[in-house]
Amino acid sequence: MPLRLKKEISEEEFYEHFCNIKTPHQTLLCFSLKEDDKTLWKLWGHAYNNPGQYHAEILVLREIEDYLMANILNATKYTITWFLSYSPCHCCCDEITNFLMKFQIKIEFNIKAARPYYFDNDKNQKGLKILKKLGVLIKMMDFTDYEECLYLFVDPCMKFTAWPDLEVQSIANKMIFHHLFSKEDDRLDYHSFPIDDSFPVHTIAASDFESQVLVDKIPPGDPNKTPDKKDLVCRSGLRILLQKNCNTGLG
Repeated sequence: MPLRLKKEISEEEFYEHFCNIKTPHQTLLCFSLKEDDKTLWKLWGHAYNNPGQYHAEILVLREIEDYLMANILNATKYTITWFLSYSPCHCCCDEITNFLMKFQIKIEFNIKAARPYYFDNDKNQKGLKILKKLGVLIKMMDFTDYEECLYLFVDPCMKFTAWPDLEVQSIANKMIFHHLFSKEDDRLDYHSFPIDDSFPVHTIAASDFESQVLVDKIPPGDPNKTPDKKDLVCRSGLRILLQKNCNTGLG
């Protein structure tokens, strides 16, 4: 199945999909959800895109939504953390926005991506800006984030080994995001999204990953095969993703 609950990923999967100088042919999303300030995760696992059907983000959102619908009164705040091999496309940004607007509870939503996805697409840029305006923490992964992801979703006893040019590419990816979020965009209708203190969506700094605790772990099975991602190209020293088609199920 494209989505696996309470299952870690293998070391090989981690380095294949999260290495930011590679171009994996599918999207991998590792996720967790916890209630209030508790350390134990209530929901966690990983997902791949489902060929020709659903993006990994949509599969995970539906799982989280089902959980919240059944347990909405159990907490006053929820924290959702995603580690993604690619940043969300505009379709997935729209779904995340709808998800956040649907639940009248406080949700801290953290998205950490290994690389930007088809970033010269105006719709993708607009979608990410709206998420940021709603209080979603979106960042490009650096050494600490990779170390955290491996600790949480692979093996807490395994030491993270950086690949060549990890830091160089991380800085390049961060420059892309910094340029995006520093630009004014009059096309965004920010008035459609409440930003006062009473609005339920918010974000704070992510907690130290060593305080997180995983429960009921089950070793992962083989990942499902999915269609190819298009190649990354280097433009002005920054990697930009090309040829995105939202209907292919690759996001």
